[in-house]
Amino acid sequence: MLRHLSIRNFAIIRELEIDFQGGLLTVTGETGAGKSIILGALSLVLGERADTSVMDGSQEKCVVEAEFDISAYALRSFFEQEDLDYEPHCLLRREITLSGKSRAFINDTPVTVQQLKELGEYLVDIHSQHETLSLKDRRYQVEILDAFAKSGEKLLAYQTAYKAFKEAEKSLRSLESSDGSLQADLDFFRFQWQELEDASLKVGEQEDLEQEQARLEHAGEISKTAFEGAALLKDAEPSIHDQLSQLSGALRNLIKVDARFESLHERLTSADIELSDIARELENIADTTPADGQRLELVVNRLNLIQSLQNKHRVNSIEELEQKRFWLEDEIHRIEHLDESLANARNLVVERRAEATKVGEVLSEHRASYIPALEQELVSLLNQVGMPHAKVHIALEKLEQMQEAGLEEVQMRFSSNAGMAPQPLHKAASGGELSRLMLCLKSILAENTALATLIFDEIDTGISGEVAAKVGRLMRQLAKGHQVISITHLPQIAGSGMAQYFVYKEVRDGKTHTGMRLLSDEERIQELAKMLSGDNPSSSAMANAKELMLNG
Repeated sequence: MLRHLSIRNFAIIRELEIDFQGGLLTVTGETGAGKSIILGALSLVLGERADTSVMDGSQEKCVVEAEFDISAYALRSFFEQEDLDYEPHCLLRREITLSGKSRAFINDTPVTVQQLKELGEYLVDIHSQHETLSLKDRRYQVEILDAFAKSGEKLLAYQTAYKAFKEAEKSLRSLESSDGSLQADLDFFRFQWQELEDASLKVGEQEDLEQEQARLEHAGEISKTAFEGAALLKDAEPSIHDQLSQLSGALRNLIKVDARFESLHERLTSADIELSDIARELENIADTTPADGQRLELVVNRLNLIQSLQNKHRVNSIEELEQKRFWLEDEIHRIEHLDESLANARNLVVERRAEATKVGEVLSEHRASYIPALEQELVSLLNQVGMPHAKVHIALEKLEQMQEAGLEEVQMRFSSNAGMAPQPLHKAASGGELSRLMLCLKSILAENTALATLIFDEIDTGISGEVAAKVGRLMRQLAKGHQVISITHLPQIAGSGMAQYFVYKEVRDGKTHTGMRLLSDEERIQELAKMLSGDNPSSSAMANAKELMLNG
């Protein structure tokens, strides 16, 4: 429910602060006073498109804020999904700078305009004279029937099945469109796979070959160094081994004289053993590292092959080449079995179509069962708003192809005159009649769905007198469980409101400004009387105004 609206520097509104209450609220004022401007500001904070034309000409930014009580709405999931803090009192804000830059906020958290718009659709439903065009849209008509019939679960089940059917169709089209190109790719894939298969690559092979290449390229240096090292340790005159043996013997002789030499002798003996082992390994390296040009050529060629394959497939390791080989194997298998895949895809489309049709028929039967009650309810409400001869006929017309909304579309036919058969809405109803029909439908929806704040923008065009009074009473009935705001020029509807707001223009500092205020009971009577008879209402007009308020 809309609780408060704040507007600064929007069109001819310099600054406006207004509180709202529940029930039916009416908004009146002279033509051109700015009612549409206030509605435009509210639309702006609900996420509608904005531009610098909304600026009031001052050097300050335009700011519109709207506070809503959302405690009765199940909107926690929306706030969680959008990663926003949930508060029972929700504040929406829209700012527009002189340069045209727009910023949006929900509870002081910056959001996109799209997020603001999505939340706004839950909070306010603005219905104008022009919105009656949507009533002629058959998609809107089926939405009305589904809301009345409470088709939510059945519609969701159908749409889930329909989505699965469309996905199966999409997969089939993708396979069919790729059939020719995949067949052309098959030979190329086979060639690439065979090339990798023939290479017989092994994980870790590249690293081993690179090490072997380094050894072969430096074989002479390795052999020379190893041979000379072994000779130095045991073959030189005197060798390191001989010198250590001589020192070891000398230390052993001194152990009895000084015990400190015992540990040194043991360590020297261990070193001699270790050096002897090193000498043997150096001799082995010298003997087993001959210069082998033929082997080096083989190693270099193998590495070149591996590098060439990596460059060709744009990878950096044998592991990635193996992954490529597995992928090629899978693709070859898929293409070779494409006929089978196409057959399976076609069968799946048939199955999914049958499933969606079956679920859709359940939805169709459910909708059809509620049509008589909806027709009867609509006729009853139309009678209440001054159309005693109204007839409504609702039919389900089978579609050639199933759509997201179902297997059929709704055709709503209407007649307001006795003896005239119901006709499609675009042929049968005037603007005023469509407005009343829309009001009746909104009234029905309000009983079957959790409607947001409803705003009716001068939908009373084309009616007057007792009919207007009846429309006002229906609006008041609709407002028992919802906040309803009606912008009106008719005193009968204005008098039906639980509260009345007056929009006016005044000149301050040489500039025209729009204002809005809540009328007291005495001011309401005066305003209603003016709406009935002009600026200087008679005593009878004042009496009529009081009666309108009492009977509203």
